[in-house]
Order: sequence, then C-alpha cells, then structure tokens
Amino acid sequence: MSISAKVQPAKVSLDSYQGYAGLPPLVGLMSIKDAATKGLTVTESADRLKHLHWSLKRLHGIFVARITSMPVYELKMAFSLHAHNCAEHVASIAGRVREMRQPPYGLDTSPDASLDLFFDEVLAAPSTVELLLGLYELAVPAMLSALNKYLAETSRIFDHPSYRVLRFARVEFEEVLEYGSAALGQLVGADDRKQVRDWVE
Repeated sequence: MSISAKVQPAKVSLDSYQGYAGLPPLVGLMSIKDAATKGLTVTESADRLKHLHWSLKRLHGIFVARITSMPVYELKMAFSLHAHNCAEHVASIAGRVREMRQPPYGLDTSPDASLDLFFDEVLAAPSTVELLLGLYELAVPAMLSALNKYLAETSRIFDHPSYRVLRFARVEFEEVLEYGSAALGQLVGADDRKQVRDWVE
C-alpha cells in the first residue's frame, strides 16, 4: 500500500457538510450543496437582467407620463416616488449587465415585443381605474414575481453582485405593491372591476 493511499481524506457529502464550530458555510449565503448545484449561466443571467431592465424602464416612463394628467394629488406623489425607484434600479441593473461582459448589451432596445405591447396598453389606459389596475395589479406584481424568481434561481455566491442589486429592488417593489394594493382597495370597487373586465383581460 502506498503512503498516498493511507492519507486519502474521507469524502464528505454535500448534504452533511458543516462549517467550523457550527459556523454557517459560505457566509450564510447558501448551502454547500446549493452552491455546487444551483445557479444560472452568465448568458441566462444577462438575458433575464435585460428583461427586468427594460420592464423597469417602461414602468418608469408610464409613471412619469401620467403624473401631469393624474387628478388625484396623492397618486401624483406616488407616481413620482415609484418613477424614481424605477429609475434607480434601471441604472443599477444596466451597470450590472455591463459588468457581465455579454455584448451586445441591447439596453436601448426591447428584448421582447410582447413586453412593449403590454406596457403600451397600460400607458394608454383610458381612466384612472384601468391605470391603477394595469400598474398595481398587473405590472408591479409581475415585476416582483420576476425579481423573486431570479433571486430564487441564481447563485448567491457566483452571481452575488446581481443578488445584491435585485434584493434591494425587491424590497422597494414590495413597498410599491403595498401602496398600490391600498390604492386599489380605496379607489377601485367591484362595479369598477366589472366595467373594465374586458380591458384587464
């Protein structure tokens, strides 16, 4: 028997790995098993980030475009804040996409014509009721769902910069949705929903 055979370390399964003295492995970001088996490719990450970036850019445009004509002062204030939030996250996601070095970046062109069709309809909403439903019952929840999906599927180790950027975006969009849900509860009744059901569908 060779000397090297005598000192072979015992194999440790990914499921049973524990940090020294019970400390969380990988700074508590994820388990060893998840780090070895979970994550998106760079191309997948960049493509998803571009979709998020474009959606935020379109949302920002809608909030800004409808501020002046909005007759409810409290909604003017909300649109202003929510537009600002979108602009901040557009910039941070664009910066992250450039860091990933997957040209062409395509940040000024739509990644999907169906996204534009959807946002065009929300932008052209004929009344406050449709606009609120389009924004706070359709667009914002879809954005939050996309953020959650990305954060659940990416590697918090290898894609940590994206994880940090999108985690902050998720916090703010949870607040946007909380406000939007309250606005819908106060301003959109059952009869309103019946009247605009075809538009929503």
